[in-house]
Amino acid sequence: MKISIYIFIQLFVLAMNSSVSFANGSDEITFTRAFADDSYGHYHVAVLQAALNATPEYGTTNLKPDPNPMSQSRQLLTLLKGDADIMWSVTNSEREKKLIPIRLPLLKGYAGYRVFVIHPDNQYTFYHTPDVKALKQLTYVQGADWPDLEVLEFNGYNVTGEDWSPWFQSMYSLVERKLVDAFPRNIIEVRRDLARHKDKQIVLEKHHMLEYPNYEYFFVQPNDKALANRLRLGLIRILESGELESIFQQFDSHAQAEALADSPHRRVHFLDNPSIPYTLNYARWNKNKLLAINALHSEIEQIE
Repeated sequence: MKISIYIFIQLFVLAMNSSVSFANGSDEITFTRAFADDSYGHYHVAVLQAALNATPEYGTTNLKPDPNPMSQSRQLLTLLKGDADIMWSVTNSEREKKLIPIRLPLLKGYAGYRVFVIHPDNQYTFYHTPDVKALKQLTYVQGADWPDLEVLEFNGYNVTGEDWSPWFQSMYSLVERKLVDAFPRNIIEVRRDLARHKDKQIVLEKHHMLEYPNYEYFFVQPNDKALANRLRLGLIRILESGELESIFQQFDSHAQAEALADSPHRRVHFLDNPSIPYTLNYARWNKNKLLAINALHSEIEQIE
């Protein structure tokens, strides 16, 4: 599927107008991260690097991780202070007001597909939990500063917020100790988590899945419209070329997530998300490429 000549010309002109502004800034881009572990964020960094590589008219830049792992709320403050340039996170209305969202769901909307991590003894309980009303009577844990906490509360689930901890040790300990019934995890991260916590008495629940609008974006500090434009243009180009899908498919966790998302063996429970006032018709952008390209193009800003 090819982008139209008209759109291409517009993008080129906007990029050239913006590149002067960007070139006068730093040639180093700092991104925040939740963990210092080298295995964290490979996909996001690969996409970020590909988008930068696809926009050489903006100049050459180096990517650098912030040296300090931090919670999502701390990452937001770091960008607001101008101490870093980019973070990635699921979105909500507050984050979109304070930062510049790059509205391409990096994980194809899979951040809103949730399965439960439970103690093995609870598998029978969930198997005999027939409906949403029964699910809401069980207990759950989420990160205290995660937008997902608000989603579950809004939909009537009995959920508690837990302070951030490296690789969610505290959340999984609550599950293992049976202080909560389940930890809802998105379908991309859950297999990795189970492998990392294989010493714990925790397993994947087999019969249920929650689904709600939940999109993970790159966010740019509010004073750098030129960098936001560059990312949008770069993402358009790697969408068009197929490079983005190629990067996505390099990660086994993504194929595992697709299998969970399309599984016919799970009861899917749809939830509302009060923190996102819209739904996207191109979240699975590999199937809706032109819609995604047009959406990114419409948000590129002219810089005077």
